[in-house]
Amino acid sequence: MSEKKSRENFGELREIVERLGYESVGITLSSEGNRSILRVFIDSLGGILVKDCEIVSREMNRFLDEYPEYIRGQYYLEVSSPGIERPLFTLKDYERFTGKKIKIKTSGEVDGQKRFTGLLKGVEEGGVILLERDTGRGPEEGDDIRIPFNIITKGNLAFDEEEEKRRSS
Repeated sequence: MSEKKSRENFGELREIVERLGYESVGITLSSEGNRSILRVFIDSLGGILVKDCEIVSREMNRFLDEYPEYIRGQYYLEVSSPGIERPLFTLKDYERFTGKKIKIKTSGEVDGQKRFTGLLKGVEEGGVILLERDTGRGPEEGDDIRIPFNIITKGNLAFDEEEEKRRSS
């Protein structure tokens, strides 16, 4: 199952996370080598501790043991916080993090490339992500690019050392 497809699935698993009082950031099922990995990203206002991951993991395992057909075959379950380079799964995620530096990978080329880093300027009509590309020439020289959401295979926040320095001073 592709990461993109997983954006639309796993409703029952998201409900478990939310019923426990956490935000369901995203859930993916991917293959790595000869094994499948079910990744569940959770968050909360106070951040996530190992104990929080254990609570969600236990409930997920109960559900998945009770409904073995929900995910066919063997898999590894990973429950974690989204981390500093939080993955972006939905258009709402992109809207929420407007003004932040992000990285995007696409299934097809846009303006001759498939990987982008830059400032997320917003989401336009029809699910098009507006990004000011980081060209390395300075902030005034970046150019805007429009990336259709439906060709994004992976998106996440990009750690911005300059922003972090401003925040901590």
